[in-house]
Amino acid sequence: MGGRLGSLDEQQKRVMDEMHVSAVRLQKLVTEFLIYASLQTDPLQIRDDDPQDMNLCLKELAGFWLPRFQNKGLAFYHLANPNLEPFGFDYNKIQRVVSNLLENALKFTPPTGTVWLHAEPQLWERRNAHKPLPGGDRRKANVLTPNAVRVTVADTGVGIAPEYHQEIFGEYFQIPESGAPEESGMGLGLAIAKRLVQAHGGKIWVESEPNCGCKFSFLLPLKRS
Repeated sequence: MGGRLGSLDEQQKRVMDEMHVSAVRLQKLVTEFLIYASLQTDPLQIRDDDPQDMNLCLKELAGFWLPRFQNKGLAFYHLANPNLEPFGFDYNKIQRVVSNLLENALKFTPPTGTVWLHAEPQLWERRNAHKPLPGGDRRKANVLTPNAVRVTVADTGVGIAPEYHQEIFGEYFQIPESGAPEESGMGLGLAIAKRLVQAHGGKIWVESEPNCGCKFSFLLPLKRS
C-alpha cells in the first residue's frame, strides 16, 4: 500500500490513512460484537482451577498498553503489589476485562492526563456470605483477613455523572454528550467486563464525578463459592 504501485500524492495518502483507520475500527466493532454475542448464547466457562499470578497478568497488559498511552501524551503507571498471592482466576478473561477498562481510560482522558492500574488484597464483606462459626465471633474471625483481590483502573479524564454509574454497564449504552471520539465503539466494552467479572463471582463498579476522572474497580473472590 505504501506506494509500491506508484507514488501517492498527499491527498491520496490521507485517503488511504483514513481507509486504514476505518478498517481497524470496523474490525474492533465486529470483534466486540462477536465476543458479547458469544457470552449471551454460549455457556460461560471460567477456567480458575489453577492459581494464577495477578501481578504477571497486569504486567503483560501494562507493557502492551504503555505505547498507546504514550502516543497520546498520557502518563501511565503500574506497580506490582508484593502482597498479592496466586489465586484461581481465568487469566485470559481477566485480561479482557482490564483491557476494556484501559481502553475506556485511553479514550476519555485528554492528552497530558494520567492513568493508573493497580491491584491489592481486600476484605470483601458480602451479605449472607458467611456461615455461622460455632462457639466463635464471626467478626473476629474475619478481621484483616483478605478474601478477595481488588483491581482498579483510575484516570484523570472527563468523568461520569452519578446518574449513569449503573447504566454504563448495560449493553449498547453511550453517555449522552460525553465527548466520546467517533471511534468510541458500540457501548459493549463495560457490559462484557461486567459479565466476565460476575462469572468469577465478583462485582464491578465505578466511582466518578464530571470533570474529576473515573476510578473503575472490580473484586474477585480468592475462592469462588
